[in-house]
Amino acid sequence: MIGAVVKWLSIFASGFVVLGFVFFAANQTSTASQNQRNAITGDQNVKAESVTKLPNPPKKVEQLREAENDKFHEFVDDVNDVLLAPFTSISNSDNIWVRRLIPLGLALLIYGLGGMYLARSLGLKRW
Repeated sequence: MIGAVVKWLSIFASGFVVLGFVFFAANQTSTASQNQRNAITGDQNVKAESVTKLPNPPKKVEQLREAENDKFHEFVDDVNDVLLAPFTSISNSDNIWVRRLIPLGLALLIYGLGGMYLARSLGLKRW
């Protein structure tokens, strides 16, 4: 019984982490596409990478992010803030992709692989 609960918690945590990254990647590719179109047409209006896309942002950045996102996207980002909080300070890179991928990898390792291992261990019958 406990093993099943841990298994489902592991699946949900991993799912939220992956969904948050998918939202981030979709936003970044959309921004890059728009920047390329602007460059081709000679428009100098290039959009910079947004600090609001980082996990677990400071309070003022969080307020900006709330204004940018719809309710579901913000809910997923808020869950990600909690799940990725232990891992966000590990990377201090200037590259936003590195600052997203390192916490993603660690979260999937701990919540996904570790959670499933723990669930399996709790579900084993002792002789």
